Amino acid sequence: MGEEHWRAQLLPLSGPRSRNPKQVSDPADTIKTSSARDRSLPSRHCSALRCNHSRSCSLPRPSPSPSPGAMGLNNILEALYSCLPDAPSSPVASLPAAASGDGGVDRISALPDDVLRSVVSLLPVKDAARTAALSPRWRGIWRSTPLVLQDSHLLIRPPGQGGGLERLDSSARADAVSRVLASHPGPFRWVHISCNSLAGKEEALANWLRRFAAKGVETLVLVNLPWPLDVGLPASILRCASLRRLYLGVWHFPDTSLANAPSPGPAVFPRLQELGICHTIMQEHDLEYLFACSPELKTFALILSYASPSRVPISSSSLCCVLVWWSMPDEVDVVAAPRLQRLILQCIGTRRTTKVRIGHAPELTVLGYLETAKHVLQIGNTIIKAGVTKVSPNVVVPSVKVLALKVNFEVAEEVKTMLSFLRCFPQVETLHVMSSNGKEEEEDEQDDGKDAGDAGGEKLIGPTFWEEVGPIVCVESHVRKLVLDQFTMGANELGFLEFVLARARVLKRVVLVLDPGMAPTAAKEALSKLASQLPAAKCVNKNVEFMGLPRPMADWSYQIASDLSLSDPFPAEGGILVERRQ
Repeated sequence: MGEEHWRAQLLPLSGPRSRNPKQVSDPADTIKTSSARDRSLPSRHCSALRCNHSRSCSLPRPSPSPSPGAMGLNNILEALYSCLPDAPSSPVASLPAAASGDGGVDRISALPDDVLRSVVSLLPVKDAARTAALSPRWRGIWRSTPLVLQDSHLLIRPPGQGGGLERLDSSARADAVSRVLASHPGPFRWVHISCNSLAGKEEALANWLRRFAAKGVETLVLVNLPWPLDVGLPASILRCASLRRLYLGVWHFPDTSLANAPSPGPAVFPRLQELGICHTIMQEHDLEYLFACSPELKTFALILSYASPSRVPISSSSLCCVLVWWSMPDEVDVVAAPRLQRLILQCIGTRRTTKVRIGHAPELTVLGYLETAKHVLQIGNTIIKAGVTKVSPNVVVPSVKVLALKVNFEVAEEVKTMLSFLRCFPQVETLHVMSSNGKEEEEDEQDDGKDAGDAGGEKLIGPTFWEEVGPIVCVESHVRKLVLDQFTMGANELGFLEFVLARARVLKRVVLVLDPGMAPTAAKEALSKLASQLPAAKCVNKNVEFMGLPRPMADWSYQIASDLSLSDPFPAEGGILVERRQ
């Protein structure tokens, strides 16, 4: 799917723009003291886009997922912004008056310079710059503090109005950013630009990138919002060698095969550890270039991408975590990633399929969600198909300890595919199985212009199905924790639960997360009913603890999924204990 698809999909979704540009003389004038209403705005709020994108608007739990055609502008913005790094400064921070009411003693200015720099670095840039007016000493403090800039903090008060606030229009916002960057000698610690539409502002953008490179920017978030998507990102982004963290959004990525791109090699991004490509047109060779140029890269995320690039080749000696988040490329290919620990797959609602190929990844520990309806699993050169009962040693991934699957238990073909997947990961200790539902798939098919009745696939599971399932090593010998998410108490789901209980010799805990659409009373009744049915199950381990979650405890967010300090990044902890009746 090429550039034409992106344009057709996104160009109509243009955000509202101000019609009254405000002229700004210099950064100190631009950066006014915020009022109480200003301080109430979330750190990432951009009113010109009508979107509140604070950390609180995390993505919903993995299902249901909207299709690309169903995602409006606000949905896309919320999803994109929820994945961006948090600013080290806060929009609600403020600097008290230097002269206190205690006899006029200036206690703040008496603090050491290092402490004052720490204080200034936590202020929004509009307030940080204003400290230069306090005294010559404070002027030096601001200029010697590494710059922290977030463009959404640049607010002005409309002339003649006492209470309201108005955002700068697109041109004035870009001018304000330019003046702040020009007024600070560097270094640039953290720059977040996400409320500027940069179409037609090639000169300003090129100047920013030159300053970023010259002044040693470490963290850069550069998002072109609102659209259009086909604004070209200059190749000079590839000359910011000081970067440690880089998030790019809503761009046409520069063609790295052209002569104006630096030669590929570790000198391009020698310090880069985290890279996020969000809603951006790029090609497969551009990704290969970025991996080859980033010898210290630990985390890579492809966010809100729909077949651009069509193939995601993962070849890196340093990568630990890859997230394909709300994205559907044609193929995710782990070619050679000797340190890769985590591969997170979060689909968007669509009937498209993605091939997930696992090549060389000897340390891969966490994998999911693998969806039986949307993912084609390939290990080495072998595609794993439904109904496989025996797997050869060269098509197993023994390093995986945490596995998350998503399956429609009402479709026999998907259930058989799930069982085939399980046979490929013989040492899984924590197994998450999320139940999808027919309504969600019907919506996906309708979004793609298909008749839900044309989906095909065997729908029935016979009464002896689970008894006839052959050995599955991970279930019988290694699974200690089973999480059944969006559990609807359907016959096939209960059949799978009883199957695991009858075979899992080392199972310690079962966590049941009921369907979030279930009413609280119905959820409580369902848990009670399940408790009465548990004795009938032939539990091979009589000491299994059952936990029931009537509703999801928390959203599954990009931040949780990418947090390498969590041994299990998938949802479902806590809950209420379901006592098994004797």
